[in-house]
Amino acid sequence: MLTPVYRQVKFANMVFTQSTQQSARAAQQALVSQLLQPLLARRRPRRILLVKHALAGDLQLETTGPAQVIRLSTQERASDAELRCRIDALPFEEAVFDLVILHHLVSDGSEPCLAEAFRVMAAGGDVVISGLNSTGLRNRIVNRKQQMPALKLDKVCSFLKSQSISIELCLLMGMGGFSRPAPKPTWHGLGFPFADRVVLHGHHQSNIKNTNILRFKRVQPAGLASAALDGCSNRESVI
Repeated sequence: MLTPVYRQVKFANMVFTQSTQQSARAAQQALVSQLLQPLLARRRPRRILLVKHALAGDLQLETTGPAQVIRLSTQERASDAELRCRIDALPFEEAVFDLVILHHLVSDGSEPCLAEAFRVMAAGGDVVISGLNSTGLRNRIVNRKQQMPALKLDKVCSFLKSQSISIELCLLMGMGGFSRPAPKPTWHGLGFPFADRVVLHGHHQSNIKNTNILRFKRVQPAGLASAALDGCSNRESVI
């Protein structure tokens, strides 16, 4: 007599898992369409760094004009990885990326990967941080084992402001725990407990202007294997 009950529970769990996956895909599409694509069209960044958690889905970007996109993941042995390195010790020079995207990597702002992101981000550049809302229902139910870091909105915003990053946009998605996110371009200072996912867009406030352009008579080859590694420093990549 317990068998029908077991089947019902298993079926409900399967439906909930499928709904979660659909919600994640819809949230990624909303992130790209509502924030990233307009940002790419407006800023026209020439170098983009996208770093994501291994369990997070990939973000498909359509750049306008010539742009170099470097994709990194916390997955150690990704078969399609352009570069294998530690995300807390990026093998790039300082201030080389116009846009840095951190997808499901930041919790409270103390992460080494966030410090590295600021190091390689150019003055006047943009940073986009996305993740599960730490006070949201989806984080408490689906992410109970903390497989991915949950974003603590108030702490992250305070840290961004301390780094001269002004918050231009905040997307609260998945209001009320619905499987289909409803993006809202509003900023309220604290994350709503019913928002499943949060996306922050910050712009670096810098008055630094380059008055002189350095010119070289001859371009010196850097000895790099691929153009995808353009902008790499002499720091060693750690596999």
